[in-house]
Amino acid sequence: MGDAALAKSASDKLLSEHNIYVQSINYPTVAVGEERLRITVTPRHTLEQMDKLVRAVDKIFTELQINRLNDWKAAGGRAGVGLPNASDEVEPMWTDKQLGLLDGTAPRMLRTGDEPVVDPKAASVARSRFNTLLGKVEEERPSRAMNAGLGALKMKTGMGKRIPSPEEMEIPAVPHAITASA
Repeated sequence: MGDAALAKSASDKLLSEHNIYVQSINYPTVAVGEERLRITVTPRHTLEQMDKLVRAVDKIFTELQINRLNDWKAAGGRAGVGLPNASDEVEPMWTDKQLGLLDGTAPRMLRTGDEPVVDPKAASVARSRFNTLLGKVEEERPSRAMNAGLGALKMKTGMGKRIPSPEEMEIPAVPHAITASA
């Protein structure tokens, strides 16, 4: 974006006009002049929501006259965008293997109305990758949840604190708006 006020305006318009939350990132998180929007799309976002996001961002960029790639190229580039002799190709941040595209553990894309599912194989692979970071999940006995027949999980975090199981946590419902941090 290159301008804090412009980034904030874009974020505000996306929320007020399109019901899409995209956070503007400004100084001191980024250097002055390198303000940006951080957009995070998750497996819970549907293809239709992603299409809506692209159309909304395009519309807002046009309305606010926000620089596009060619504009940044003409200006000599900024914050890694439009730099001379730079490739227009975006280098992926994750490999196909890391994304689960090679072993079938990638989440399936949802369409509006699809029931979100958690693939047991994908969950198992993800859990095994986090074991070294978070500690292994162990069953805790006896517990309130276990007595209710639900089972309970206990994570060893090395901090001596118990992380509640999903059954013990109250999780608020997510509104149907796209919620992406920008």
